[in-house]
Amino acid sequence: MIAEQPWWLYLAVAGGSWALTMVLVPLFRRLAVTLDVVDRPGIARKVHTRVIPYLGGLPFYIVFLAVVLFIQGGFPQYARSVLYPMCAVGTLIVLMGVYDDIKDMSSLKKLIVEVILCSFLFYWGFKTDVLSSPFGGSINAGWLALMITPLWIAGVINAVNFSDGLDGLAAGLVFICAASIFAVAFNNGQAASCIMMAYLMGTTLAFLWYNFNPASIFMGDAGALFLGFVLGASTLVEEQKGVTVIALAVPMVVMAVPILDTGLSFLRRLQRAHRGEFFEPDRDHLHHRLLALGLSQKQVVVSLYMVSILAGLMAFMMSVIAEEYRFLIIILAATMIGCGVVVLRFIEGLAKRLPKEELKS
Repeated sequence: MIAEQPWWLYLAVAGGSWALTMVLVPLFRRLAVTLDVVDRPGIARKVHTRVIPYLGGLPFYIVFLAVVLFIQGGFPQYARSVLYPMCAVGTLIVLMGVYDDIKDMSSLKKLIVEVILCSFLFYWGFKTDVLSSPFGGSINAGWLALMITPLWIAGVINAVNFSDGLDGLAAGLVFICAASIFAVAFNNGQAASCIMMAYLMGTTLAFLWYNFNPASIFMGDAGALFLGFVLGASTLVEEQKGVTVIALAVPMVVMAVPILDTGLSFLRRLQRAHRGEFFEPDRDHLHHRLLALGLSQKQVVVSLYMVSILAGLMAFMMSVIAEEYRFLIIILAATMIGCGVVVLRFIEGLAKRLPKEELKS
């Protein structure tokens, strides 16, 4: 199966995406400065101390369209009709992101638009009617499939967006997630998924050249929303037989870091919902909390990279081991996540007590 894979095409897509992104990012950086589309420090949850131009995410969109045209024009045997709905919905996602970068759109409005747009994708074939159970057998999703598509894609969109809080964090996590899913898709002979993941790897790796600390440009909401959209939708492009919890579970393990951060953020928002602050941003994301413990931006980002790589390895293991043993990987992943949360809270509590104890002594 592996020998039959068009690996040369994947290399071409990844290399071309990397090269085109490398060229486009500086151009959009200059455009952002000219149009004054910049991120200014001052908001409590922001960690940078200087003006940084936005619009770094628009090259992601342009490169994606170029990849679709390249595949459709040169290698139509690997094209999928669902790529066109991805282009259409992706265009609207990017426009919403640009508007948010300029006008600061509310979180509630963004979520509503995301769910509506992603709901349309269900009727274009982005769905999983039958899910492989990690405990063996399969589950017929039935009418729930209509809910799974928008909730899954919107969830990944927000997971990537929430992780875009430190230089290089979101782009790096998407690269690692894409590499992990590429490995699973390659092993299962899924060319369409491999092409999408090759695109994500190429464009995010190039963007990191400009975005890793100290960043000279931000992807903005336009970039974070679009990357999340492509990552989430691509996992539903084709049935991932034998892994199709890959339509859910394998990508969930791969994206453990951003998904965990999103889940914790949701719980925090529920706690303050009675004050009418459910959709208000905060400074309690994982990367913020690690910064508060005294780690530098680079240390936090690299640490989360390592955790994400470990999650990716576990997801790949889940895709290759016998079906009856997959639940062990899920249990292991859940245990590690739980231990990580407990350790983080313990260290935070210890850090809060130490100054008081030192003052007493």
